Amino acid sequence: MLSETQIDAESTNGYAIRAVDISMAVLLILAAAPALVLKYLYRRCRYGAAIERINIYGTRGKQIDLYQFTGEGICCRWPYLINLLGGDLSLVGSEIEFNFKSHSAMTSDKDDQHIQTRESYIKPGILTFKQMHQRVGLNFESQDAEVCKAHKNPMIYLFAALRISLTQVFTPNKTSSAVAHIPLFGLKLDNLTMDELLENITQHALNHQLAKLNPLSMDTPIGMVQYAFVNADCLNISARDPNYLRCLRTSCHRVFADGSGIRLASQWKGYSPKDNLNGTDMFPRLCEQLSSKGLSVFLLGGEPGVAAKTAVNMQRTLPNLQIAGTHHGFLNTPKLNQAVIDKINDSGANVLLVAMGVPKQEVWLEAHQAKLNIAVGIGVGGLFDFYSGNIKRAPLWVRQLGMEWICRLAEEPVRMWRRYLLGNPLFLYRVLLEIFSPKQSKSVSIKRQASKPDSTCEVLRASHKKSDARFKPVETPLSSKLLNLTNNQVQNRQAINRCQRQLVLARLNSGLKRGVDLVGAITLLILLLPLLLTVSALIRLESKGPVFFSQRRAGKHNALFTMWKFRSMYQDAEYRLNRLQSANEVPGGVLFKMKKDPRITLIGKLIRKMSIDELPQLWNVIHGDMSLVGPRPALESEVKQYSLHDRRRLSVKPGITCIWQVSGRSDIPFEQQVELDIDYIYQQSFVTDIWLLIKTIPAVIWARGAY
Repeated sequence: MLSETQIDAESTNGYAIRAVDISMAVLLILAAAPALVLKYLYRRCRYGAAIERINIYGTRGKQIDLYQFTGEGICCRWPYLINLLGGDLSLVGSEIEFNFKSHSAMTSDKDDQHIQTRESYIKPGILTFKQMHQRVGLNFESQDAEVCKAHKNPMIYLFAALRISLTQVFTPNKTSSAVAHIPLFGLKLDNLTMDELLENITQHALNHQLAKLNPLSMDTPIGMVQYAFVNADCLNISARDPNYLRCLRTSCHRVFADGSGIRLASQWKGYSPKDNLNGTDMFPRLCEQLSSKGLSVFLLGGEPGVAAKTAVNMQRTLPNLQIAGTHHGFLNTPKLNQAVIDKINDSGANVLLVAMGVPKQEVWLEAHQAKLNIAVGIGVGGLFDFYSGNIKRAPLWVRQLGMEWICRLAEEPVRMWRRYLLGNPLFLYRVLLEIFSPKQSKSVSIKRQASKPDSTCEVLRASHKKSDARFKPVETPLSSKLLNLTNNQVQNRQAINRCQRQLVLARLNSGLKRGVDLVGAITLLILLLPLLLTVSALIRLESKGPVFFSQRRAGKHNALFTMWKFRSMYQDAEYRLNRLQSANEVPGGVLFKMKKDPRITLIGKLIRKMSIDELPQLWNVIHGDMSLVGPRPALESEVKQYSLHDRRRLSVKPGITCIWQVSGRSDIPFEQQVELDIDYIYQQSFVTDIWLLIKTIPAVIWARGAY
């Protein structure tokens, strides 16, 4: 639990945190006021009383009344804002603990003792890290430490609230974590918590050690078990490497879901992994368990010296940890390979961690299961690089958002770009194919499992018929069906399959694009809030009129919407436009641009030069009218002058930036702008959008073509 010393050290920020709580409570109450009034009246008519009070524990065991709407549902929690405004709750805090004793009931000595021994000096929170960790599979991480960090600084506090809110918005609710196995790509992923995984490993190691010391104590011999962690890249490899897929299915006793990609795929299929199980998070916790139970571990893999450095670093943290031995992972000769196996067996290690990379580590363990005298063998990928200090791991807040892969990409862009930028979309595409064709996937899985017992007979039969293979075609159910089809029918079926694949890929790109839009727009609004407030004040001080300027623009398929900008011109700008048409510097007459437009204010020149005037369009992105990347939205008057060719740029959602915005902006003629927008429409993808967003940063800084 949090200590009083920790809270005292952070008390200087207490008033700032309280100010944030009050501000957020007021803003949310005002924003939701109409809905709250209607909800209040509805509950009052239906239940007789709209508000009910529930007794909970506050700081230091103090009992407080928590307000909520009568009945059930998520909306029932809106009155929590009253408690937030009154100071009973924090926006981000510890988990709410209910006191189920009646208000009129006398508390017993046991209850008084519970209240006195409760050492929570942080208020209960509307948003908690426990909620987030349950959604992202990080239940094994400390909740109290994260709450303490969040209360150190108002910005950290707001960022924590944003992270928790984002995971709440983007995590599917209708998923089940009660299943023992999660089916994915023909594999059965074991659904365990981190504690259950550690208990499983240590218990098998203890049983194996007991069997070695006293063979007669066990009814059956206990051999080595092999465990594997699989992430999105592993399943991509298994799709093209049948030997690795067979190893995961037949030789690995347990296979665990690792990473946000596997978690997302499982949730799309209606399952929720209990924890994000991976070797990097498991390693220090496993070492702690092994140290407490007197068991040892052998580290095999990595570059020469990396495993040894990992062992030294871990023994500094856990002096009682028994490292049975270490060795690098380059076993290039049979002699060296056998020598390492002998070294492992002679060391008496209970657990073997192999870090050779996928699929080499799983295949190596499978090939030497019979020779290795250990309890548990686990493939752990690049784990030793993290704990040796060679590679820095992503901070916890990045992992909470499921974005650790971005840090890995930044650490090793040359080696990792193909895995993440190409592999992640490919993995999600394969997941969607499996979801949209469940019968086909199920039938393929059943056929493969049913054919396993007869695999030897099939090999013998194939060897007898090898000499006749070139003269007598092998007849399969697929080939017999195709023989009954005409050439046109076969081509039609292939075309339909291609169309279905393109449709799935288009839906995938659309979903990824919307996700990037929401995350990017919300994050930018939070981070740029001080700048937005400053610009608003400067605009209002320089000239009379509203801070924001709204205008009807043409969206996707020419659907009109209201686009928002910071006002950069005087109020009579539209009236003065007709008199300035003759000074238009854009050929063609569709767009109007002037480098020295007299309608622009002094602040307007600055914010237009830096593209700050476009920032309110982040709200249009959140609302769904616009995207971060796409052709710029046109005026109604401009669309009326479009040719049929020009109207093709209206076939997608408009955006804040696109190709011509990063290639010269207003210096590019209108006809070329249209061609660049059409080029984007045909080549748009998740990777293209990310690349254009990155290129927008220097384009804004240098401000070439901006006026």
